[in-house]
Amino acid sequence: MYMKFLFIFNILLHVEGSSRIVGGAKAPPGFGKFSVSLQNNTGHHVCGGAIISHKHLVTAAHCVYRAKPKYIKVVVGTTNLDERGLDYYVESIHIHDLYNYTLKLNDIAVIAIKGLFNLEKVEMLRLDENELKEGETVLLTGFGAQEPRGDSSRRMQVLNSTVFEQDVCRYAMRYVRNVYDSMFCTFTRVGQGTCHGDSGGPLTKDNKLVGIVSWGIPCAVGFPDVHTKISSHISWIRNIIYKKVCNYCN
Repeated sequence: MYMKFLFIFNILLHVEGSSRIVGGAKAPPGFGKFSVSLQNNTGHHVCGGAIISHKHLVTAAHCVYRAKPKYIKVVVGTTNLDERGLDYYVESIHIHDLYNYTLKLNDIAVIAIKGLFNLEKVEMLRLDENELKEGETVLLTGFGAQEPRGDSSRRMQVLNSTVFEQDVCRYAMRYVRNVYDSMFCTFTRVGQGTCHGDSGGPLTKDNKLVGIVSWGIPCAVGFPDVHTKISSHISWIRNIIYKKVCNYCN
């Protein structure tokens, strides 16, 4: 109870009147070659994603819910969206069978591109099967906005964030929605965290994918960010990839 009180006190101390943008740093050129920008046909960044095979990427289900492949463009291989990256068209979208839009439960989707990624320009992330521990540092990568209601960033941003205690996160987010075991939370301090456009973006640890950005209270105003836990969905992800690979083998 003391930790809950301390956490809520910290929120009240900092939120009122706060106008700080989301913290982070510009990614250096050549960084984050696994990171994806999902865009509409006009080139506007909508969500992030992470490359997990020569043909597949993973993102949040709510990013592609009810979307048609022909209206999505996949941009990779650049830290600056104003400079040329590699563009790919989408072949198919696979949303988790048990995805719940309201609860953000199983908020995960796999996208297959037309053709294959150029592995000289991009990198694939391995999936981390291990459970994260409170206090561990994870790296968030994305093109999200740097202030509430702001435009998405044209430059890739990176941020080290800390895995937050699950029970305290559940308490802090109890008036928004439930935090399930297949989710995990991060929180470092007020002024650092996810914002609009970061959804679906990767969280990594030791060069392995541990999570994708799912939901929260934008933007970095003192509440935890909540993410889909990759270790809870590895079998589902591999099943999607395996089926697609086998289809091409026939």
